Amino acid sequence: MGSLKDAALDYAKKGWPIFPCRSDKSPYTASGVLDATTNLTQIEKWWEQNPLANIGLDVGSANMMVLDLDPGHSMDELEKNVGKIPETKLHSNTPRGGKHLFFDLKAGEIVSPSGSKLAPFVDVRSFHSYVLLPPSKTEHGVYGWVEQGLPAYRTDEFIRASNSGREKSKDRDEWIIKPDLQENIASAIKWLKEKAQIAIDGQGGDHMAFATAAHMKSFGISQELAFDIIWEHWNPRCAPPWSSDNAEHLQKKVENGYAYNTSPPGNITPAYHTAKTLDLFKPIETKSGDTGHEWNAGRFRVVDYDGMQGIQPPEWLVESFLPAEAYAILFGAPGTFKTFLALDLALSIAAGFGMSDKAMWPNITKAGPVLFAAGEGRASITKRVKAWSKVHFYGNPIPGFHLVDPVPMVAEELEPFLEVAKAAVPGGYRLVVLDTVGRSMQGLNENAQEHASAFTNMVGRIQHELGCAVLALHHTGHGEGSRARGSSVFGADADTIIKLERHGKSYTVSLSMEKQKDAQEWEEKKYVQLNEVMLGIDTETLVAVKGLKPIKSESKEEDKTILLDIVEAAVIEHLKGNKLVAYSNAALAEAVASMVKLDEQTLRKNYFPILRETGGRPVARCYDKDAKPRDKWRWQD
Repeated sequence: MGSLKDAALDYAKKGWPIFPCRSDKSPYTASGVLDATTNLTQIEKWWEQNPLANIGLDVGSANMMVLDLDPGHSMDELEKNVGKIPETKLHSNTPRGGKHLFFDLKAGEIVSPSGSKLAPFVDVRSFHSYVLLPPSKTEHGVYGWVEQGLPAYRTDEFIRASNSGREKSKDRDEWIIKPDLQENIASAIKWLKEKAQIAIDGQGGDHMAFATAAHMKSFGISQELAFDIIWEHWNPRCAPPWSSDNAEHLQKKVENGYAYNTSPPGNITPAYHTAKTLDLFKPIETKSGDTGHEWNAGRFRVVDYDGMQGIQPPEWLVESFLPAEAYAILFGAPGTFKTFLALDLALSIAAGFGMSDKAMWPNITKAGPVLFAAGEGRASITKRVKAWSKVHFYGNPIPGFHLVDPVPMVAEELEPFLEVAKAAVPGGYRLVVLDTVGRSMQGLNENAQEHASAFTNMVGRIQHELGCAVLALHHTGHGEGSRARGSSVFGADADTIIKLERHGKSYTVSLSMEKQKDAQEWEEKKYVQLNEVMLGIDTETLVAVKGLKPIKSESKEEDKTILLDIVEAAVIEHLKGNKLVAYSNAALAEAVASMVKLDEQTLRKNYFPILRETGGRPVARCYDKDAKPRDKWRWQD
């Protein structure tokens, strides 16, 4: 299909409404699936801005439903619940080994999206939901078509089973925000005037009217007002507009849209997510007790001056790294081994220590149960756990380590996650790992302060309910590798922030302390190496094997090789950030010396000659042998 932009345009020409998504599947656009369109001009603009954007399909608006089959699903169990699955000629493979099976719907039909309602590891994507289309790519691999024929028609059992589970939702018609808030009305009108797909006679016009009305409910608009603003701001754009004689017909579509939209009213608005978060944090009613200098009511604690003197310094899970009951962020670019490092930390805390002399975390202060919320799925994590045990624990089972799949979602109820966590370990945990922030926030905007606050509030709830520290894995910003992606709220609310960097193409990474609220920050980077570990004939993974100290190997040559990767990464980073500047050897050495903790003379004498003469290294292209003597280093794309 060529480029992602070409593929996106081809899909739109089929009448499939699409929109751009990031590599973690979250939308690039503010309203996500609501921004999906077949407008070729808009699609051109989106992919010119983000050429590598993935392709999200608004499944319901394309008159389809998708069976999203994750690894671990059972077709036998699925067909037991919904009958024989029709053979569809439109289906794709997902990067994690799952499948997307596409089925056709009649115009105007509504199928509610659902998670594992039909069977375990089987989700329904349709109304108000989306899937990624080939050749979209995530960190796990590329989406690919198996067949690109016509989708099979849905069955009645699909509709019944999908909708029955959602009909029981207690909040489908429960308003937790005031209807018709001014900011929500303004957003709804803007969407109707600028982005909503119009109804075209003979091309599913009734379905578009139905879907438009359903979106009004998600905008937090009352049914009474919905008809008025649809009539005023959307109907004139339709081809042809509904006449006064057909107003009653349009009114019926509005009623049906509200009846069949099983999402909570206002669910896409910042006001809803704020209200949902506040609802989670209602004060816990317990008896207040006066101890003389301290008063407690649920999670609230008041002390006077004398009571403050009894407050102890924070305890450590890992000395000088992770405080007990802290909220910590580990962030880095894709490919920096965030999950490997977080898993190593989690296993070390669960085990209490690593038995090998190469254990990465020798200063585990408080061992205990750990819960790892896996964004990558169970299979890959299981492999890595076995490898860690083989290297650091003599192959023994690791007590206290628990895996949960998937990661909890901010936009959904937190209660099921807390319920299953407490059932597994009633006494609570030392650490909960969330892999990643992006996966927890699917459907929300990481750049929006309200949505970021909802995430950090969820973290606070987990800390309070499970009595644990929380480590959240996060990505760097797009085009900005120096900071975590999204709103500043993520970092402002964190107690500890660690930046992870990979050096060159090696398995060497460094950790930098960006924030440590209640203790001394590190003065220098800590270096970690990952080693390849074989678990069988064809099963290989990585395990962290070095401690939190600058790497010193048994041989000087090995040391030099490791440091060469680090120097190269620093040179590239500096030159890329100063693309119009030409540097002499001396000027470049001065610029990067502090970054790599080496003196300028050592850089010029021992490292720069290798970097500029080794053609296989990217930085070698930045050295111009024909330039003036003092101007030899310049960034070359």
